[in-house]
Amino acid sequence: MRKSLLFILSALIFTGCSSINVESDFDPAFSFDDIKTYAILYKSREYSNTLTDERIMTGIHNQLTAKGYTKAKRNNADIYVVFHTGVRNKTKIVQDYQYVGVSPYRYGRGYGYGGMMAVPVTRAYNYDEAKLLIDVLNAKDNKIVWRGIATDSLKQLKTPEERVAYIHEVMVSIFKTLPSKTVTP
Repeated sequence: MRKSLLFILSALIFTGCSSINVESDFDPAFSFDDIKTYAILYKSREYSNTLTDERIMTGIHNQLTAKGYTKAKRNNADIYVVFHTGVRNKTKIVQDYQYVGVSPYRYGRGYGYGGMMAVPVTRAYNYDEAKLLIDVLNAKDNKIVWRGIATDSLKQLKTPEERVAYIHEVMVSIFKTLPSKTVTP
């Protein structure tokens, strides 16, 4: 019973830590003040999941629109947005302790501890890590001016609605640091 309880607790701790990890970087010399329009540059790769790619592009569009930017054709855009996805198998090693020996809660006469010992137990968990990288480039010189990266363990979502909601959550997390346009009346 104790072994299974420790295993379940370890599994809960491991899965509880699988939140979206977001990083961002930007060029401090670049000003978004005069930026109004964007174009998403996308080239379908062989064997890519076009459903996911379309959902990502919709998520990018929704976030940029919410921040006050306007979609434009490539020739008229102030910034370009490109994204890259990747999945790789990772291993997480967790060490916890398993108690062996006589239980401290003996039945019968008297109380006391009888020869319990904590033994370190190492477990390895394999999982797939997904990464989404979004670059915003200055259309004038094609240099990156802002980058957002989201990393998370790959989720097994069952319905299209769950997938759309998860991509929306990822997009909101990534685009938090992208400057918004100030809307003037």
